[in-house]
Amino acid sequence: GGGTAAAAAAAVGVGGAGVRVWRSDGPPLASGGGQELAPDLSAACSVAQEMRAAVLAELQLPSSAGVARNKLAARLLSAAAKPAGELKGGLAAVADASAAAFLRSRRLLTIPGLQQKRGRALAEALSHLARHVEARQAGGGTGGGAGGVDGGSPGFGPSSTSSLTLGDALSVGRAELARLVGEAEAADLLRLGEGGCDGGVVERGPARSISAEVSFPPTSDAARHAETLRGLAATLLRRCAADGRPPRRLVLSWRCGYAREELPASSGGGGGGGGA
Repeated sequence: GGGTAAAAAAAVGVGGAGVRVWRSDGPPLASGGGQELAPDLSAACSVAQEMRAAVLAELQLPSSAGVARNKLAARLLSAAAKPAGELKGGLAAVADASAAAFLRSRRLLTIPGLQQKRGRALAEALSHLARHVEARQAGGGTGGGAGGVDGGSPGFGPSSTSSLTLGDALSVGRAELARLVGEAEAADLLRLGEGGCDGGVVERGPARSISAEVSFPPTSDAARHAETLRGLAATLLRRCAADGRPPRRLVLSWRCGYAREELPASSGGGGGGGGA
């Protein structure tokens, strides 16, 4: 979910009183009144607290929220405010002056839009570049050229791709980044690293798909499969009826461990879950 207060963005995700304000120069500041924040960001924190309280009262679910000038930072702060996140506390915010540093500190593979193939390809290219520069320097070479980094070394080593941050990517310089991923992609990454605003919060349209799924221990019991599918089908029909739109396609999918299979409903199958 999301909410706005003036030009601020708040992102709430199912997951304390007071606000944890992210800082680049030390531990997060516990700020109940948002003294470190602009007035509209402080107002957004109040809205986020009300949203969290409403979710808890109506659904008995704890939630986390992030407040920032743009949606991306708010979304990442919400994740950081979860119990397993670096900030914890349930509600986190970042002041305008620290927003760019916060975004640059995020691991590439946690940033929306970079969590799958796109982000992995960038992280692997950066690791390869670091290994290339390290090997060249070990052999006594210096300077830039193809595979160089603005005449020097990147600000990171050939570490695991999962630990590379947006700041690591930007440290290679615009020219090298463009060589690795193209001009358009480099410009987009630079904009993110500068804390560029990604627009206001807008109402989402109807869901593109409706699903019903369930998880259970591995089993080859055909009767269990059939019972599960009947229950999922009934749930799915209720949800489709409530939505009011006739489904155009039915997909049955199941997962065994981390291997996923997907078939048209007419082909049969078992286990896992289904969606339309």
